[in-house]
Amino acid sequence: MGFDARSRRASARHGQLFALTALALAVGQVGAQSAPTPADAVALDGVQVTGKVLSTEQAMAEKRAAPGISDGVSADEIGSIPDFGLGEAVQRIPGVAMTINNGRGEAQFLNLRGLNPDYNAVSVDGVALPSTETTSRNVSLDVLPSSLARQVSIYKTVTPDMTGNAVGGITNLRTRSAFDSPGLFAAGRADLAHWDNRRVVADSRPSGQVEGTLSNTFGADRQFGFVLSGSYFRRDSSSLDTAMDSDGYYRYTGGTQTLSSLRQNAAGTGSTLKPSDDLDGLAAVPDRHRWLTYDNVRTRQALFGKFEYDNHQNLQAHLTAGYFQHENDEQRRTQFLNRVGPATLDSPTTGSFAKGSAQADYDHYDQVRRIQYLELGGSYEPAERSQLDLVANYAAGSYRQSTKEDVFTSAASSKLGFAYRAVPGDVALFSPANPAYFLDPANYAQTSYLSRMERSRSGLLTLKADFTHNLQEDASGWGYKAGVEHRNLQQRYGLDETGYVPTRNVSLAAIGTEDTRFHPYDGAGQSMLLIDPDKVDAYVATHPDAYALATTNARNSAIGDFNIKEAIDSAYVMGGYRDDTWTALGGLRHEDTKQTVQNTLPSPLNSLTQFARQSVERSYGKLLPSAIATYHLAPDLLLRAGASQTLGRATYAALAQNSTPSVSPAAGTISQTLGNPQLRPRQSTNLDLSLEWYATRDAMVSLALFQKDIKHEIVNLSSTTTQTNPGGLSGTWQVTTTQAQNASTAKVRGLELGLADLHFDFLPAPFDRFGATFNATLLDMDGPAIAMNDGSRRTLPMLTGAARSLFNASLMYSDGAFSAQLSANRTGKMPISFATDNPANDVYYAPLQTYDAQLRYAVDRHLSFLVQGKNLANARPTRVIGPGQALIKEELDNGRAYFLGATYAF
Repeated sequence: MGFDARSRRASARHGQLFALTALALAVGQVGAQSAPTPADAVALDGVQVTGKVLSTEQAMAEKRAAPGISDGVSADEIGSIPDFGLGEAVQRIPGVAMTINNGRGEAQFLNLRGLNPDYNAVSVDGVALPSTETTSRNVSLDVLPSSLARQVSIYKTVTPDMTGNAVGGITNLRTRSAFDSPGLFAAGRADLAHWDNRRVVADSRPSGQVEGTLSNTFGADRQFGFVLSGSYFRRDSSSLDTAMDSDGYYRYTGGTQTLSSLRQNAAGTGSTLKPSDDLDGLAAVPDRHRWLTYDNVRTRQALFGKFEYDNHQNLQAHLTAGYFQHENDEQRRTQFLNRVGPATLDSPTTGSFAKGSAQADYDHYDQVRRIQYLELGGSYEPAERSQLDLVANYAAGSYRQSTKEDVFTSAASSKLGFAYRAVPGDVALFSPANPAYFLDPANYAQTSYLSRMERSRSGLLTLKADFTHNLQEDASGWGYKAGVEHRNLQQRYGLDETGYVPTRNVSLAAIGTEDTRFHPYDGAGQSMLLIDPDKVDAYVATHPDAYALATTNARNSAIGDFNIKEAIDSAYVMGGYRDDTWTALGGLRHEDTKQTVQNTLPSPLNSLTQFARQSVERSYGKLLPSAIATYHLAPDLLLRAGASQTLGRATYAALAQNSTPSVSPAAGTISQTLGNPQLRPRQSTNLDLSLEWYATRDAMVSLALFQKDIKHEIVNLSSTTTQTNPGGLSGTWQVTTTQAQNASTAKVRGLELGLADLHFDFLPAPFDRFGATFNATLLDMDGPAIAMNDGSRRTLPMLTGAARSLFNASLMYSDGAFSAQLSANRTGKMPISFATDNPANDVYYAPLQTYDAQLRYAVDRHLSFLVQGKNLANARPTRVIGPGQALIKEELDNGRAYFLGATYAF
């Protein structure tokens, strides 16, 4: 049987795509996946398309239809994104890297195109979500279940009808509608999970998740509809963090030498470096080694409902409500060993300290993040091609953390001397010379018994009105759109602390410890001394005379509190043209912002009990132009170009949060860190260019170039001035103030490559059942300049949270009822923080490569079974430090996870 010219061209295109994909997979040595909108399973050439393949295919269709440059991930045919969670799914999108929660190992915050979460916006159905954090504008994606999203779109170019607070871009979650699948639709998913790392102290209980969605349309003309969905997630596991914290540098020249570290402090416990210190060729030895074991129980509950009306002519309306909560119940136990005095170096990587000190502590953190929202909206078409949209939304984001802390220390002693091994690129190990003394609770005295409650609440009212004429997705010819938006935000943060200090010696032996002995995997047989919090509580309750309230309670409870009110009124107008060859959109958006910032300082500055409330009001307006054009070079070849200006508003902490001042009457000095309510938003000029080739429905190549020029970049700067009678104090003082300032610029340039061929049908069987996706992001940055502690300025090599390279690849297989996928993700070196004493103390995440896999068997069109594996290579996120970031600062072991589940839909 022959085949026609169209088949030959499609086969040739598939061959070219396969060659490109194979080359990319070989070079990138990584993995990924993309995805699009929920619908029923699709048949291609007689093959039923489900799960990952359907999800990716729909995402490609969304990308092609979008007016600007975007990428996304879609729910599969049962309405749930086929990944471990929303963060894990989103990180497979080109240009996206995720900030990993250090204590949980979960993808939490989204970094987009080299810009950390402070530069990006997150919305649901086009309405911004409030923050789930204490002092930033960030939304923690692990609060949101993947079942919420019908489609997650990341808009990398903005149009005037989108929020201007999006230097990196906008992540929008589009929820499900009952009219997506008219009639009755129900779907469910459940799985059981096993984590390699079980809880250390308590027995682990089963982990897993269950989620379900029900929708229906009803009425004489099916004009009414509803969607209900709910989910529950539980993860019961542990993590181990091996931390070295800081390093001392020694001028070792060979043999056995006893040396003090460069610029060693008087106590012999560390060093204070200067920016000019050259550390090349010096031997690096950690100042401290500690193990932190985390026992975590994480739960997520989610409820979502939507009631809809559609007369199928010119009127639609909806009432939507959502409740999402993520709780992390974490018990963290730590024991560490500190160096005291000089080191005896036997080689560049081995030696000993004759003296040391030790500490054991326990922290119980109960963290609850929550998002709730209620929305009423409608759409009316008064005339053909004209549409009026109205939305009223109130959302509340909150964070609550209760902390209980017990601290026991062992004074410096020669009995706490230790040998060390510190090989660059490897985890260091301290070996106590007297392990019995190190593990004897009688040698640890209680120094703190503390409880703390930290609360943050962000309330956000959004009112929107938009009028569109002939600018809908299916329109042709000229059109326009205009609208107004009012956002009223109130962010409150408060902390209450109650600490006690022992009035006499209380040893850990008198209280008692956990019976469990934990042996870290990297401890060469060593064990940890673990505190039993119940025994501590019982001892304090029966010995109240042994404790006194800490004098710093009132000050610590008040100094960081703040309240921010922010009203943003926006108006925009845009026009556009669309035909079979061109699509162009452009216009102006104006955002007027009014802020009131209230915070607290001690009065006078050295007071422990008296405080003064401060309030600052300010306003500013910004005009933000944007334009985007798409030209069809051929029916399947698209060229896009865009230009825009966007904003990046300061974090709440930078605007409002003060820290406890350090006042030294003897030296006549004051050191303080203050919020700056006069901060302007960052402003970015963005240029984008993209070429996209859609060879077939299931094959695509895309290449995007972008540049962002950011001015008014926000950096922390310190200044020292001579002041008379500052802050209620008498006399003349040297006052050093650290404060965020608009004092620099930054630039980000990047390239994004995306390849997808979901069916290698140009190959003979059985290889025609394979498919693959690949994407890569390469960044080049000019970071802002920061002030070093000697007054000099340093231009940073990167922006925090930005990896210069990101790679994703997925290999898929589908044969009838059976499908499989192997995915890999590689994130390049990513800066976490930049030091002001010496660049050697900059902290980065080392490059990380992970592998996940999924097997799926469809019993019939309703029921499927799945087996999934996460982090199959047991990759450990690692923080690095030192010259060239050659030294390991922390290594986090979360272990592997395995899931066995089923999905059902009808």
